[in-house]
Amino acid sequence: MQSTMTRLTLATIFTSCVALSFTANALPQASVKDVASLKQACQQIALEDQLPEAEIASFLLDCVNDQLTEMGYERITSLD
Repeated sequence: MQSTMTRLTLATIFTSCVALSFTANALPQASVKDVASLKQACQQIALEDQLPEAEIASFLLDCVNDQLTEMGYERITSLD
């Protein structure tokens, strides 16, 4: 009985990992134009909120990624 539960648990974990991996890879990439547009909008928010210079780069990446996620696109690692 213990062996069956262990196998079932491992099978469930494996299936979940495969499904998550497939889902993460299945998202399309946003165009450079879309990313640039989102970055510009996020820069305006940072300006309006008067964020300190040291926080802007991190804010922009998070802001753009939040929008990309909402739009169904793959997240990015850098705005460069």
